[in-house]
Amino acid sequence: MSALVLLLALLIAPEEAQKTGTAAKSASAVAATAAEPSKTIVGEIVWVDLPARLVLVRESVKSTAVKGKPATRETIALAVAPDVPVIRGKQPSTFALLKPKDHVVARYLPTPDGARAVSLRVADATTGAPRGASGTTPIPAGTAGDAN
Repeated sequence: MSALVLLLALLIAPEEAQKTGTAAKSASAVAATAAEPSKTIVGEIVWVDLPARLVLVRESVKSTAVKGKPATRETIALAVAPDVPVIRGKQPSTFALLKPKDHVVARYLPTPDGARAVSLRVADATTGAPRGASGTTPIPAGTAGDAN
């Protein structure tokens, strides 16, 4: 994929600029940014370190077993920069509102210093119909389930 981007950048750049080296430098810069594909993890927040801006996310689903290796769940520590968007449901949120047990979809870039978050989308905690104290859906008065 990065070779295709580099090829397209070289074809678009004028021939004279390639001789000076400016287009070659910009084409390699484009290829370098395209060479870092982001990864995605879907899982649950296990731990949040607010001062260090770190989040530990454990995958929800195990990977498939490959040639005798057992299926495993990946756990990743993500560094979340202040400019990384955090979305809860469909509304913008903040890093400070993240908590363990939140379900997230996180895009990140693997780097030599660790995983660096690109975006975090947190599942909205709202549920469907309201439930009664016993965990059942309340039955309106005057219906067949009413024992008057």
